Amino acid sequence: MHDEKNEFGLPLEYQKLPEFFDAHNITNKTETTNRVIEKLLSKHNVRKVLDFSCGTGSQVFFLNKFGYKVTGVDFSSPLLKIARNKALRENLSINFLDGDMQKLEVGKFDAVITIFNAIGHLTKTDFNKTLKNIYKNLNDRGLYLFDIFNLEAMTDTAVNNLAMDYKKTVKDKQVHHTQHSTINKDKGLITSYDNYIIDKIGSNEERINNKFTLQIYKAKELQLMLAENGFKTLEQYGIDGSEFKECKTINILTLAQKQCLLKSK
Repeated sequence: MHDEKNEFGLPLEYQKLPEFFDAHNITNKTETTNRVIEKLLSKHNVRKVLDFSCGTGSQVFFLNKFGYKVTGVDFSSPLLKIARNKALRENLSINFLDGDMQKLEVGKFDAVITIFNAIGHLTKTDFNKTLKNIYKNLNDRGLYLFDIFNLEAMTDTAVNNLAMDYKKTVKDKQVHHTQHSTINKDKGLITSYDNYIIDKIGSNEERINNKFTLQIYKAKELQLMLAENGFKTLEQYGIDGSEFKECKTINILTLAQKQCLLKSK
């Protein structure tokens, strides 16, 4: 992923509030997503995986349980610290690296994954750079698996349904997080507005506002960008593994395969 200076902005959990990352991102749907990922990787005999946007390690730890050799990479040092501490507690030998998926070359893998709308934090130009770099990190015929919101399914109702309002307690802090979003369909941009009320025992209540934007895509647009960067789209699904429906599937899960060598430009 890109650094904290990304022009789209970033969720506060990536840097300033990493302790709330799991409370926000790990839901009852996460295991379903992870099982779909594992099923697809297993189907293609993948064993060595690079998670280029690992966060606190949800996919890394899940795949590790199934015997995959997984390396986790993220630009966020605070999130990686949490992931490394989880590995220590479980006595797991997992490699977590600080890095930017646009340029870090780690080695050759059977598959690269970027989950939780990670590519949405990149501009289209930066996503193209990232695809070129993912290509470099894959074995011949290696796979790239990723998800992103589906622009064609983003009606006003769908955008309103992205709204969040939850309360969670993390250690000695209680957070009340609300979020609403708007969309610019012409540019394919969803902007989310966050409000956090943080109540820590023995301290005054803290209120924090934040906004960030995601670049989202049509399914065919993704196919074209992948093709231009040396990938063939094998399949597109819903994030839960369901059949992809162009104007109904909210989150596209795309499986692509590295093809012939890219021509130098």
